[in-house]
Amino acid sequence: MDVLDINPFVLALSDPAAYQQQFPDCPITNGDIDGDGATTVLDINPFIALLVGG
Repeated sequence: MDVLDINPFVLALSDPAAYQQQFPDCPITNGDIDGDGATTVLDINPFIALLVGG
């Protein structure tokens, strides 16, 4: 994971249908950082922690 993942992650949160169109080979559930089964705003803090190495 790196800074190039920020825009796709934001797209997955804000417009899941557009995310799936733009990234058809990358499951939206890859954004489920907290492991609760859905990519939601609850994944933002864990996403940032991964970006900064936490």
